[in-house]
Amino acid sequence: HNFTFALIAVGRLEPEKRFEDVIAAVARIGDAYPALGAFIVGEGRERPKLERMIREKNLEGRIILLGARSDARGLMRNAQAFIQTSAYEGYGMTLIEAALARAPIVTSDVGIVGEVFTGYKHVLSAPVADPTNFAAHVAWLIEDQEERLELAMNAEQRALEHLAETDSSAHAIISDIAKLV
Repeated sequence: HNFTFALIAVGRLEPEKRFEDVIAAVARIGDAYPALGAFIVGEGRERPKLERMIREKNLEGRIILLGARSDARGLMRNAQAFIQTSAYEGYGMTLIEAALARAPIVTSDVGIVGEVFTGYKHVLSAPVADPTNFAAHVAWLIEDQEERLELAMNAEQRALEHLAETDSSAHAIISDIAKLV
């Protein structure tokens, strides 16, 4: 790919994950940021719908569906930001994984957001089903490298603290995440 700013999203391609909001966000700011692209890791029932949306918005080559991958953490570490657009999350382990991979996070305000991660300190959060807000957060990260680095470091530190508080090991979390993807 030729992206200088690559987003990554990881999860089951199911309706509650709202990956269509990733597509809509990239479509909204793609002209202003021609080097922006996104990778979506996962498989599920929504794949044909997402493929159709990508074609309809002329985003082939800018949004790449990678399917199920065992190297999601490595992909997160190499992306410029992680994006989660879920309608709901019971917990949100992929946010912990993204934080441990030192990827700045743009997320819907669900799951552990607000309980573990604080908006604008650890993550950039948006209301559910608000691709305009997701796009604005991504644009901010593209334009402010210092903010990207600070968010990533703060989120990683908070994830490690949370894992210590809950007596979870980073290895166990990573192992669980690998089973989901």
